[in-house]
Amino acid sequence: MTIQDVFDRLRPIEKAARELIRDTGFDPDEGLGDKVRHLPDSCEDAFLRDKAEGILESLEDVSSEISYLRKPLHGEHTLRKFPNGRYGYTGGNQAVREFTCGDCLEAKIRDRYGNLRWITSSIEHDGTDYFLVGSLGAPLSGLTVRERW
Repeated sequence: MTIQDVFDRLRPIEKAARELIRDTGFDPDEGLGDKVRHLPDSCEDAFLRDKAEGILESLEDVSSEISYLRKPLHGEHTLRKFPNGRYGYTGGNQAVREFTCGDCLEAKIRDRYGNLRWITSSIEHDGTDYFLVGSLGAPLSGLTVRERW
């Protein structure tokens, strides 16, 4: 089995998860919708609803991750700091891409063992400069990044 085989088998799970979330009217902030009838035993109903909402929230996370990973990659680029203080890159078609607070990307960083690996993260600003969330020590200039959309 290859990693592609794994993702091929995850696709139907993603689809089923999306359909179940839709059919139940589940919302992470609101819980189960009115589409799910209550049980006569209110104590059992509350218990099972709580469990179902936890599972549905996990399924929503799984579905989002699979959906994200299905998006095509758009190149690898090296970040540099622009005169306006933002970090970004100039693409092959000379289009400039600047990152600002909340922008998501994948960055190639060294893990705690010194191995290069891709991580998903976002760009934020601490009042002084921009940084990569979860990797405060990683300098942005020279960082290899990529995006999916």
